[in-house]
Amino acid sequence: MVWPILPLVVEGVFQPTLAAAVLTAVACAKKGLKPALGIGVLPLVAIFCRVGRSIQGPKTKPQGRCSREDHEKRVQAASAAAKVPGPLRMYKATTSNTFRPQQIATRLESKNRLDLSGFVHVLEINKEELWCDVEACATFETYTDEVLKAGLAPLVVPELRTITVGGAIVGIGVESSSFKNGFFHEGLLEADILLASGDVITVKPTGEYSDLFKAIPNSLGSFGYLLRLRMRLQPAEPFVRLEKVWCDTTKALMDGLEQHCKRKDLDYVDAVALGDQGGMLLLASYLKQVPTDQKVKLYGYWPQFYPSIIKEGTDYLRLEDYLWRWDADWFWCTQIFPGLKFWLVRWLCGPHILRSDIYKAFNDVMIKYVLEPLRLNKNEELVIQDIEIPIAEAEQYIKDFLRVCPSAKIGKIKLRRKGMPTLAPIWLCPVKGTGSPLMPMKEGELYINIGFWDALEGKETEGGMAAGRINRALEELTVQRGGKKTLYSAAYFTEEEFYEQYNGAAYKVVKNKYDPTSRLRGWYDRLCKS
Repeated sequence: MVWPILPLVVEGVFQPTLAAAVLTAVACAKKGLKPALGIGVLPLVAIFCRVGRSIQGPKTKPQGRCSREDHEKRVQAASAAAKVPGPLRMYKATTSNTFRPQQIATRLESKNRLDLSGFVHVLEINKEELWCDVEACATFETYTDEVLKAGLAPLVVPELRTITVGGAIVGIGVESSSFKNGFFHEGLLEADILLASGDVITVKPTGEYSDLFKAIPNSLGSFGYLLRLRMRLQPAEPFVRLEKVWCDTTKALMDGLEQHCKRKDLDYVDAVALGDQGGMLLLASYLKQVPTDQKVKLYGYWPQFYPSIIKEGTDYLRLEDYLWRWDADWFWCTQIFPGLKFWLVRWLCGPHILRSDIYKAFNDVMIKYVLEPLRLNKNEELVIQDIEIPIAEAEQYIKDFLRVCPSAKIGKIKLRRKGMPTLAPIWLCPVKGTGSPLMPMKEGELYINIGFWDALEGKETEGGMAAGRINRALEELTVQRGGKKTLYSAAYFTEEEFYEQYNGAAYKVVKNKYDPTSRLRGWYDRLCKS
């Protein structure tokens, strides 16, 4: 049972609470009472944590706006700090949304790092020209909250609240509006970037630094650190109508995605496949008002959103709730935490604990301090992948994927629709191919982002993450099908293979121009080393 451990760990009180429980057990034994009474300290403190967190709100709160003057002061301070000789690595305070186990140990270190943790605000929203200036370490929750208040919406909102806007540029950001708007970085109008020299420059699609502007997406921060972004916005309405349509086969599901992506009346399109047995289309469009005979559905800590996708029907949601529909259960990955499907356990945790940033922080702690030291995960392989596949190849790719990755047999994540076997869910998100040089795709053509997140353990995963047998096989399969995996998770390419797949020649030209001494970590090192 994940409760009461989860709140105790994330609040940083697990060790003293455990010590108090042991001391209480000893005291009980001396008085002739049952030592097991000491265990009661754990839930008691966890309940206090629940009350405290309800009063304080989430650990990572939306940071709102700040003035241009305050922003410029931070820019000047960061520039001065960056001009001090030595290696240059940044620090941000929010939980990382990358999944590279070899980097967990060093990820939270702030010593001797360039502190950019203050760049977390929205600066300006221009409602006439439809753009927003936002600091690059701002979370999407901060960015989206301010934009929605203005009656607008970002072009693309990746599904987890504490992904940073800068991270979705130098990485890859995709969601259900990507069928018409592409990846998140397609909305970038200009950016301020801190170079390895310590200088801050403004890059745009045209002009002196256009080569750097074009190369930033998917560069993982290897050219410099983003400080300010100007992002395009779109008109929006306060509600969405979400229609769930079942398809009996994978082919019907892919055909449905392709056809619905051509509709002008839809604003959001994604789907969930259940193995290779079909899946559910999820089609959403803006609404000014909910019909008077309908009620607004509130998903979150209860009821959960992901179990609802196995049943056809129509929901009406606030736009904000739709955008964060996956966050409260990390899509469906809370299944790895025993007990989080039960209402009482979720109530005891509370909505401020049931968030993706909390799950990620808790999972990192468990890996770092429990699973790896005790070698409990030595044969477990985390298959955390988002892979872009041309839509013409997507049906066959799913079949091959399930052959290579036998999740139904040895995985932890499952969904079951009535009358069907229990199967692994796969997120399908249509996206326009990008022209960004470091994410080589066929620009403008329709791809399917295939999202799969599970922990597998069996003969097929012997050697665990070190061997990476399933992940390596998926990388090979992706190349065969003309796809590209996004780079937020573990990768097993050799450096030569990586540069071949991701246009290393273009990367090296830009790297040599803007960071000739390699003061910033290189692209491959950022991906594959600690």
